[in-house]
Formats: sequence, structure tokens, C-alpha cells
Amino acid sequence: MKRLSLLALLVVAAFATILVACGGDDDDDVDAPAATATTATTAPAGDSTPQVEASPVTDPNAYTRPQLLVESAQLEKALGDPNLVIVDLRKKESYDAGHIPGAVWYDSAFLKDPDEKVYVIREELFAEKVGAIGIDNTKTVVAYDDANGLLATRFWWVLWYYGQEGSVLNGGFAKWQKDGLAVSNEAPAVTVASFKPAVNDEVICALDYVAEKSDNPDPNVVILDVRSPAEYTGADVRAAKGGHVPNAVNLDWTRSLTESQPQVWKPAAELRKQFEAAGIKPGAQVITYCQTGVRAAHSLFTLYLLGYDGLKNFDGSWQEWGNNKDTRIAR
Repeated sequence: MKRLSLLALLVVAAFATILVACGGDDDDDVDAPAATATTATTAPAGDSTPQVEASPVTDPNAYTRPQLLVESAQLEKALGDPNLVIVDLRKKESYDAGHIPGAVWYDSAFLKDPDEKVYVIREELFAEKVGAIGIDNTKTVVAYDDANGLLATRFWWVLWYYGQEGSVLNGGFAKWQKDGLAVSNEAPAVTVASFKPAVNDEVICALDYVAEKSDNPDPNVVILDVRSPAEYTGADVRAAKGGHVPNAVNLDWTRSLTESQPQVWKPAAELRKQFEAAGIKPGAQVITYCQTGVRAAHSLFTLYLLGYDGLKNFDGSWQEWGNNKDTRIAR
């Protein structure tokens, strides 16, 4: 039986999601228990990849861009699709011990630049690295990890920054295993591809941009600190200075996930409620940051999944802000 392409499966799934959402009944999603993490804290005062277009979904029970989040069953049906590249972001020994059939391994160390370690990997090196695992500008890319999506969403964001939109496997390898799906320890044969980066400056920002937005608060711009509440208040110090960017609000990235194992993304309505409670309204520009830009990518992915636009990852994050002698901090 011929395998369906992941693109076709995502089209069907997205359409089904819209139909369910329009019915106003989301019983399948409410089984996941609500997180019990600390509530949000507010501070004072050119893609050529064949992708499913974002659906004009306005129902709060539906993800606006459901094609970004792939379920295990969807991916399993697409195995063998020659246009599909599945990227494993776990440690190499974990990949060698068993991975999703056909998946290729990518070294997560190359999500940051090996020389300028605070910032995203430079474009020519990223092109070389992803080309070596068979990714060109026409491939459908699905990333997964065993870190609750942290590395998969960072890979997704770097790929997006360089002009191509991919997807993330919901629940990662843990969910794949729980679903009883096939695992392989054979590395697939890879044909080296040519990836041509097209830098998307709209999804990243530098320290001076964040400083300007911090010093001149705008109700339409939200600086979102996705670290733990302890990091935000300065109780947990991981740089020369502790605390947060003045006028930033805090919503821990883990709040996007269910507490039940394996952890998956919460239902859309619950996520929207959390972000809006933190002061993030539809139409706002959101700047995400954490310690190194990895957790920030996870929350940015979640916001994009929900239909937010105007999203920027402060890639240097607290590693840069907290170690700069000239930056102001709040506690």
C-alpha cells in the first residue's frame, strides 16, 4: 500500500480540526490535566517548502496553524515518503540505540554558532549541516527530541529563521514509544542536499532592540520572559546579574505542556487563556527570551501555533543581557 505524504495527511488533519472546532466540542483535549506550575507574573509598568497554509481558524478550541504540530499516528503513516526528512535531536547514543524509522541525527550543539556561542548558528554552516542530512528547500521536515520539545522547537526556529518552515512531533520520542510504534537502530542512507538559506530577520532581535522596547513601553509590544519564576525574580542567578528585563512579563515555558507523561502541548483554548492572562493579546508583538534562546524558541513556537504573528526571539537572551554591564534589570 502506498504511503501517504505527510503534507496530505496534515491537510486532512487540519480540515478535521476545523470541523471539530466549529462544532464547539473539544472533549478529546480536556483529558489532559491542567498544569499546577506558578501562575504568570507581571512586572510593573521566501519559503519554498511545500507547506499547508495556516487555516483561518478563530475558534479558541483549535490551533490556528495545526500543521506545525504532528501527531505520532500522522507521522507513522508518512514513513517512507521520499520528500520527508525526520530529524532526531537527541544525544547520539540515544539515536543509535533506537529511533523513528528513517530519522536522521542532527547534533543539537549546532543550533548555536560554535564560535559565537551566544548566537544562532551562522547561515553557511547551518546550510552545510542540514544539507548533509538531506534537507533542501523542498523537503517536509519534522523534528523530535526527548526534551519536551525544547530542542525540536529550537531546530524548528533556526530552520524558520533561515527561510523554511517545518513541524514538530507532539510528545517527541516518548510519545512515539508510548503509542507502540516501530523503532529502528539502522541509520538511513542519505543523499546530500543543497539548502539555500534565506534569512528572515523578522523572527529575531538583538539586545539594543529589546532595550529600546523595555525603556519605552508599548501596549502592543510584550517582552515575554519564559524562564522559571525563580530566574525571573533573581532568586536563581545564572549570569553576572539576576532578575529580568524591565517591563517583561513571566510565563514559564513548561506551562505550555501537560503534566501527564509523556508531555504534549495543551489544548489551544487553555494555552490562549494562559497567554492572555499574562497580558499577551492577539495582535501584539511578542519578544521571547530565556537564558540562551532555546526555551524562548519553545514559547515562540507555541504562540505561532496559536496564530500569533510579529514574534521575535531575543537570541542572546539572559546570557547576553545578564552579563552586560550596561543593561538595567528588575527584580
